[in-house]
Amino acid sequence: MTKKIFHLLLLFCFISCGKSVLESKSIKSGFISEPGIYYIRNPKHRNILVKELKDDSILFAIRDSQNKILFQQSLNETFSNYHYWCLYVDENSNIWFYNSDYMSSKAILFNENTKLYEMKDFCNVKLKMPKEFEEELKESFENYNCKSLSK
Repeated sequence: MTKKIFHLLLLFCFISCGKSVLESKSIKSGFISEPGIYYIRNPKHRNILVKELKDDSILFAIRDSQNKILFQQSLNETFSNYHYWCLYVDENSNIWFYNSDYMSSKAILFNENTKLYEMKDFCNVKLKMPKEFEEELKESFENYNCKSLSK
């Protein structure tokens, strides 16, 4: 419990120290490549906060309509503009991302039964990726396959 509180305080510190003005956008599905607040157009009324921190790392979180954090990217695996990263929202409001810094291939899926987000490695679990997302990875990595992406 103490560790979670520490991480939340650290997140708020980073967010408050970062660039202050974030552009708001609406997204049904597609790629997110820059900081901002992305309102997901679906009945769940969620948004994705993508924030560039003072150290130039990039962090994202999924929030509900009251901006309560439902899922937060690990502070130990933030994105960097110095390496390849890809963040994609599918038509079911699931989030897919790849982070070349950590060879991290993850899907953040909403579980309707538990009403919580669950993170899965889409290569290890063999999830069917959205076509656009998979094509982006294939274009960005020569000889793409999940074996080359997963740890």
